[in-house]
Amino acid sequence: MARLFISQERLDSWSAEDRVSVQGDVMTLANDKRSFRLKPAVRFMKVSGAGADPNGLLGKVKTIEALSAQGGEHYMDSVIFGETAYDVQQGFLGDPVVAGGG
Repeated sequence: MARLFISQERLDSWSAEDRVSVQGDVMTLANDKRSFRLKPAVRFMKVSGAGADPNGLLGKVKTIEALSAQGGEHYMDSVIFGETAYDVQQGFLGDPVVAGGG
């Protein structure tokens, strides 16, 4: 099972519709009981000011932890990476939880 990015908006919507349950950092899908361990992450949507993407980040997802370790600065819906500002979508990166495992 692959990792997935889920936006904060989608998670809020699914929770309101009882399509998922969240216990701690684990989200479980109601329909098939698959579970994912969630880590805060962002998806790079566009370069602020419509400039070039010298870092090759557009369309990519990075956990906040990895972003910080690589020198990125995250605030709300923005990330500054090197000299480039990006608009990002906040959410979570979900790693599948293996049944019987952690």
